[in-house]
Amino acid sequence: MIDEVTLEMVLLQLIPFLVTVIGLHTIILKPMLSYLAERERNIEGFKNEADSLQGEVASKLAELDAKLLEARREAQDERARLRLEAKAAESEILDAARTKSDAVVAEARGVLATERDSASKQLQGTARGLSSTIASTILGRQVQGN
Repeated sequence: MIDEVTLEMVLLQLIPFLVTVIGLHTIILKPMLSYLAERERNIEGFKNEADSLQGEVASKLAELDAKLLEARREAQDERARLRLEAKAAESEILDAARTKSDAVVAEARGVLATERDSASKQLQGTARGLSSTIASTILGRQVQGN
């Protein structure tokens, strides 16, 4: 069926084809496949590294959030403590001022009472003298004051 010449021709044409295919496989296909495999490994490695970095970032963020929450709580406690101290100091200052003002008012009342008593005695003496003078003038004779 197939004659010898045709078979020879097919074999002669098959040899350069096979040499070309083997050469292309060795020169182009094999390095390209190894390059693509290496690239795939690198991509997977980078994905794994990115995932681990994301995990680290998430844990660091959680840690920072916890520290921030603790700092806020401490600041709130410190503010509350300082407010209590300020209120206590304010109360002490107000008590001291009230005590001092009460002492000043008491002293002023004492001075006023003394001056009032002194003025009252002086007015009583003056009133007796005036009443005696008025009575003497009206009666036309000397009247003795009680």
